[in-house]
Amino acid sequence: MKQFNRLIIWVIIIGITVVIAFSFAASYNGSIEENKGYVIEANRIANQLNNGVLLTDIEIDQANYVQGLDWMEGNAEPLQIEQFFNGAGVRSGAGFMIKPIYDGQQLAGYLRLTYIVPNTITPVIITVAVILLVALTSIVGMLLYVKREIIKPFHVIENMPLELSKGHLHQGINESKSRFFGKFIWGLNLLRETLNAQKQTNLRLEKDRQTLIASLSHELKTPVSAIKLYSVALYDDLYESDKKRKECAKLIEEKAEQIENLIVDIISTSASSISDFEIQETEFYLSEWIEKVMYSNKEKLALLKIKFEIAPVRDKLLIGDPDRLVEVVDNIIENAIKYGDGNTIRVSFYEEDYRQLIRIENSGASISQNELPHMFSSFWRGSNVGNKPGNGLGLYIGKQLLKKMGGDIFAEVKEHAFAVVLVVRF
Repeated sequence: MKQFNRLIIWVIIIGITVVIAFSFAASYNGSIEENKGYVIEANRIANQLNNGVLLTDIEIDQANYVQGLDWMEGNAEPLQIEQFFNGAGVRSGAGFMIKPIYDGQQLAGYLRLTYIVPNTITPVIITVAVILLVALTSIVGMLLYVKREIIKPFHVIENMPLELSKGHLHQGINESKSRFFGKFIWGLNLLRETLNAQKQTNLRLEKDRQTLIASLSHELKTPVSAIKLYSVALYDDLYESDKKRKECAKLIEEKAEQIENLIVDIISTSASSISDFEIQETEFYLSEWIEKVMYSNKEKLALLKIKFEIAPVRDKLLIGDPDRLVEVVDNIIENAIKYGDGNTIRVSFYEEDYRQLIRIENSGASISQNELPHMFSSFWRGSNVGNKPGNGLGLYIGKQLLKKMGGDIFAEVKEHAFAVVLVVRF
């Protein structure tokens, strides 16, 4: 931009110099030509007198320059001659020149020719100078227009490719009124939007990948904690009968198999999104599903001396993935163990809007109503977590799974209890 400004200044300087030089040269040459005109007429009149033509016979009406003739005798008084030579009697603004006139070889007198040189060249000079100034103004105006409509807008967009390379993708460029760069700016904005969309997609995929790994790792904690609990029970010989010990060993085996399956999921889906969780949607009886929940949690809760209640319910056929639903309930019960008061966990059932609602409630409400809208967000943890381990994914994963089954999940807080409710299709 500075170089273009210097160019404009130099054009103005050179243009004005050319106008001044032309005016001076034209005026000087015009003066020379005009001087030759009245000198020629004066010499012609003087030659006529020297050749015997009488002064009264000279017709100056046809002259272009000479306007008057004055005569002074050669034998006049010196003072008169001096005044004559000094231009006495010549009107203001007129020029004069004096020629000696001879009669043969003798000086007859002096002829003073008064002339006025018409200023014919000045209008031409002015006209041409005006034309040159108009041309100069047009050139400068065109340069200023180019600066405002092309150079300046280009300086606005010239840094955009660099900004795009740095990942600064939020600020677009508005098209100027002149639209000289319409398609170029449109292309840059389209490129910016494409890069921004790609960036957001990459960020989302990376977040989903991390969420998936964290969520699968989170699911490992439930069977691991159960295995630890059963192992301690066996080690401390808390079971009196061989039947109980065999059942505990069987539970450890099943939890180990569950861990193996989760590890397979981690390996096969580590590069996938959290939304790629697969469900095997099928029809299942509620009573059979309740038996799986009992089998997965009753023994663990008994060892922790937490009262586990399952309310009676009329059996019915539901639609969804029963195994995934068990995983969701296992995570909810795990949270109830960590954040409840350790007294009671109760599972109850009711119907609403042609849906089966499964309510898992634990005694002890340690979360506020204000936190409920955030409970199902990924990586969110409530104010009651303290130093308890976790990554805030259990309820988030549960919500994603229930949505895939066409259901939903929500939470409720009462005065002395906290509940999570699953919504499952008939």
